[in-house]
Amino acid sequence: MMSVLSRWRRPLLMPLAPTSGVLLGVLALFVFFSLATPFFFNVNNFINIGQQSAVLAVAAFAMTFIILSGEIDLSMGAVGAIAGVLTAMALRDGLHLPLAVLIGLGTGAMAGLLNGFISMRFGVPSFIVTLGVASIARAISRTITQNRPVSVLDETYLSLFSDARLLGLTINVWYVGLLFVLLYVLLMRTPFGMAVFAVGGNRQAAHLSGIPAARVKVIVFVLAGALVGFAGILQAARLGSARVDPINNLELDAIAAVVLGGTSFSGGRGSLVRTLLGILLIGILNNGLSLMNVDSYWQLVIKGGIVIGAVLLDRWWVTASRSRQPVQDKEKRA
Repeated sequence: MMSVLSRWRRPLLMPLAPTSGVLLGVLALFVFFSLATPFFFNVNNFINIGQQSAVLAVAAFAMTFIILSGEIDLSMGAVGAIAGVLTAMALRDGLHLPLAVLIGLGTGAMAGLLNGFISMRFGVPSFIVTLGVASIARAISRTITQNRPVSVLDETYLSLFSDARLLGLTINVWYVGLLFVLLYVLLMRTPFGMAVFAVGGNRQAAHLSGIPAARVKVIVFVLAGALVGFAGILQAARLGSARVDPINNLELDAIAAVVLGGTSFSGGRGSLVRTLLGILLIGILNNGLSLMNVDSYWQLVIKGGIVIGAVLLDRWWVTASRSRQPVQDKEKRA
């Protein structure tokens, strides 16, 4: 089993074309928006980009694990919203802050468990299951709140998850950095991380090699759900209230960041480092388009086109890699 897992270290270390492409994209957007609007190139706006991108970053880290394992999660916006709502309601009803936060994290983890269990146990495609869970989460949020936002008045909560600053950066940016380090170690330096790559690359081969593929995928969904719950907690703190509607475009932006970073939609190839570049690109794009007063509908069109283009690039890269492999094998034999 360990020999099988070790084979999956190579894709993380290989310099892939999408990585350099997204880096060039980040630089191009940076230059474009610096010239297009006078409000973009200043320190306060850069800090604002980091704060605005924190929720996206946490969701994109979760989506990276999901896509690497060969699955998809379309419930993130709704699950993040209900996690924020339940956290805010717990604080409003007088529960202690740690318990309220655990409720939010637990809500996300339970939604992830439901996604993973139904998908693996009954063989239902994950995009269908997660759409159903999203609908359930949305309905519960609206029912328990009577379709009204829940205000957050706990100053400690607001400071701990949004307002506090360290070395000029807001606390949620530091949370993103800490999560990145922890998740990077989990993905790159543990047998579980290597198993995620294995089941995403070839589930049948991983199963035959002794890797419990279904269990690994369920754990991935639970982990992703807990991360999305944390994203909902950050979102409620940043806005000062928990909204009942799903977090705007969270799934689309998370998928865009992950795919733009070079993670393959077919699973088994990608990394959190590349996702971080994708997050930076999407964060700059969202901020720049807003500063230029581009209509929100056109922003969706632009980001949707970017996702489609990234997927096409991924398919081209996979096809090109496969076509080069026989030539490389012949050269080695010669």
